Amino acid sequence: MSSHIRVALVTGANKGIGFAIVRDLCRQFFGDVVLTARDEARGRAAVQRLQAEGLSPRFHLLDIDDLQSIRAMRDFLREEYGGLDVLVNNAGIAFDSKNVGTLRPGDLP
Repeated sequence: MSSHIRVALVTGANKGIGFAIVRDLCRQFFGDVVLTARDEARGRAAVQRLQAEGLSPRFHLLDIDDLQSIRAMRDFLREEYGGLDVLVNNAGIAFDSKNVGTLRPGDLP
């Protein structure tokens, strides 16, 4: 575990505002920056674009609509960093109003 290294995580960061936030964090944040996306190929392509600019974000798959994916992210952060220092919750979610309430308080640890 690298608990002495600070970590910033940006959800939905493979394009648009999230991508720009990751770029700026990589330039200004003293610590690791994790770019997340629900599509692995798009997320890795975004990381490669930033690496071509001389930046070094990390990639982690995250679908904020998938409880298993959320838990995997939580476990990664605990194991690698001992927690999370900065969260930019950029990812949006669309849902059918008929299915509201499928995720209940207490579903997440």
